[in-house]
Amino acid sequence: MKSALKLLQRSSPQLLLALRCSLGSVFCLAAVFKIFDPIGFHADLLAYELAMPDFLSRLIAVAFPCLELICGVGLILGFWRESVGLLAVVMSSIFVLMLAQAMARGLDLNCGCFGSARGHWFNLPAIALGRALIMLWISIWLQSRTLPTPAVSAKDNI
Repeated sequence: MKSALKLLQRSSPQLLLALRCSLGSVFCLAAVFKIFDPIGFHADLLAYELAMPDFLSRLIAVAFPCLELICGVGLILGFWRESVGLLAVVMSSIFVLMLAQAMARGLDLNCGCFGSARGHWFNLPAIALGRALIMLWISIWLQSRTLPTPAVSAKDNI
């Protein structure tokens, strides 16, 4: 356990790149499935039984996958690191909250994470929640590594 913590604290450039690319790939894959099936994604959103106007759920079904794709490409290519990192944290938090509230309410649904693929264990809410928590942890950790550290003055060292 201590060796794993030391590895994460050192945060080698290769580890950061591997985590950024892995997280970015998940975002890109999820986005592509939803972009090609916005109607299926809209149906998955409706299964969460949230109190929102229909136009808003339709807007989310079209816009959210585009944000996922921007986030994924940004993570993989390493551009706009602070902005894309924050977007990854926010989106991962949304995934966790949506899945947790659905599970707490006992809803039987497809998570919608990778489009409307139905009947696969990978889309079960408990599995999806675990995946979302891992994504949230990675995105928070990556974001903490991209934020600039405050400058330390000579007076602070005394």
